[in-house]
Amino acid sequence: GSPTVVAKIHHPCMGREGGLEVQVIHLKGAIEITALCDKADPYIKLTLHDGQFELGGEHLGEIARTETKNNAGGNAVFNEPFRMIKPARMEFLRVELWDENVTIDALQASGDVDLDEVYIDGKGAEQRPVLRTIELQYKGKAAGLVQLRLRLRL
Repeated sequence: GSPTVVAKIHHPCMGREGGLEVQVIHLKGAIEITALCDKADPYIKLTLHDGQFELGGEHLGEIARTETKNNAGGNAVFNEPFRMIKPARMEFLRVELWDENVTIDALQASGDVDLDEVYIDGKGAEQRPVLRTIELQYKGKAAGLVQLRLRLRL
């Protein structure tokens, strides 16, 4: 008989709008770039984007941020839930670690979550919550871990 062709769906949630529930659980082992003896005051910023985050503008979707954990340094527990609106073309979530300062907040590290992978791990239409540990990077070097619980509502 003829061979069975299995069509691979590359973007299972591409083109589907809906909601994204994100719980920022904790930050671990972040490299502290802050000088002097001041401990970092970390917060996490989440931004939906279409894969072209650096271009900004129309490529960015909803933004959420946690509270600042004063003097927490490179480890902090957040346990903060967010509900974000996911436009059809936004398939990535940028996770950024910031250090809040009196003058200007400093970006410490960042990483991306591919929402297609979250969709697959969430078991398709059922969409169970998915735990993800995001490896943050700063200038190409590992700079800490952020744990998230994600759930797509498509």
